[in-house]
Amino acid sequence: MSGEEPIFLVGFMGSGKTRVGKLLSKRLGWGWVDLDHEIEAQAQMPISEIFKKEGESGFRLREKAVLDQFSQQEEIVVSCGGGIVTEADNLKQLLSLPRVVCLRLTPETVFKRVGNDPRRPLLHGQDPYGQIQKLMKAREGYYVQFSHQIDVDRLRTAEVVNEIIGLFGLDAFDTKRS
Repeated sequence: MSGEEPIFLVGFMGSGKTRVGKLLSKRLGWGWVDLDHEIEAQAQMPISEIFKKEGESGFRLREKAVLDQFSQQEEIVVSCGGGIVTEADNLKQLLSLPRVVCLRLTPETVFKRVGNDPRRPLLHGQDPYGQIQKLMKAREGYYVQFSHQIDVDRLRTAEVVNEIIGLFGLDAFDTKRS
């Protein structure tokens, strides 16, 4: 690679991967992609419809294809879906990349941010908070494997971006408005 290696953002749903990714790419002057949005664009249907028609396994296959597609690009920030780490091949690939940051938060914060969001197919049902706790517990073992972790519960988006820029010693545009 002649340019800068990509930065991947992982973490549970609602951790701010999309907001952080957008602002980080703006500050760095890099491209940005949200893997979930890319999957929807390529499938020409929303994720909830993919889950309905193909199940979670069909969605995860699509997710692996777009991860492969963007892992070789330079100067791009990639916001990954919350469950990308649950597939062994995806986890192995992400762990092999030098710039992956896991955004961490509590179940309470997740519920406040996305507990009633109809676009979150894994939270459909009578007890979204209980489902959040169950999913977070199931995924904890995956998330802790990443060496770069940022607790985002009490941080603004700009503060998270500043931490990531500092973590990798990157040159960023000075945007006081961030």
